[in-house]
This record gives sequence, structure tokens and C-alpha cells, in this order.
Amino acid sequence: MRLTVNLDSDLYAVAVSFAKAEDCSISAAVNRLLRRGLPGGPGQPAPSAARTRRRNGILVSLGGAPVTADTVRGIEDEDDAS
Repeated sequence: MRLTVNLDSDLYAVAVSFAKAEDCSISAAVNRLLRRGLPGGPGQPAPSAARTRRRNGILVSLGGAPVTADTVRGIEDEDDAS
């Protein structure tokens, strides 16, 4: 299907960059990027998957309490006591 779309300049830059990286047309790049954004699309976790997501291509856990400097100090203190 042929369609004219006006993209914001920052989104256009992302599409152009992605197209160059994937060695494809801007149309193909926009299609791939849109598919990635769909639930269950490539790069999207399955509904039953663990609470994770990808950030810059790296799998990141979304579960549990955040790890803080106090958390690390407490673990180090426990290790030192053992």
C-alpha cells in the first residue's frame, strides 16, 4: 500500500539510521520498527514471559526491588561476616 506520512524530524532520523544499519529502504525500516512496537511482535516478550524487556538490545529485568548502594553494602557486610 502506498501512503504519504509526515514524520517528526527526530523520528525520520531514527528511520534513516535504522534503514542504513539494516541496509534496507526507509519504507522497510518503518515497517520493521512499527512491527517491533506491536504486542507480540518481533522483539516483544510473549504475554507469559518473565517481567523483562530489551533496552538497547540488552535484556533487562523489571522485577523485584531496585538495587541501591545500601543493598550492595548490606551484601558486602554479610560476605565479610562469613
